[in-house]
Amino acid sequence: ISIKLRIRELRKSQGLTQTALTVKLGLKSQSTVAMWENGSRKPPSTILPALADALGCTIDELFGRKDD
Repeated sequence: ISIKLRIRELRKSQGLTQTALTVKLGLKSQSTVAMWENGSRKPPSTILPALADALGCTIDELFGRKDD
């Protein structure tokens, strides 16, 4: 599963809108999250820890990896 689908899936499972996630991450525009979810951009590596925290998961889970 791609990161764009994981972000959307995890965001929705947390009950967050794109705007709410934008605010949690301190981003300037909701369109940033929208671009991550539609695949036109990928989140920069510097934001992955905060993104994982906001979505209640690990960075590995963002990329579809799970512990066995």
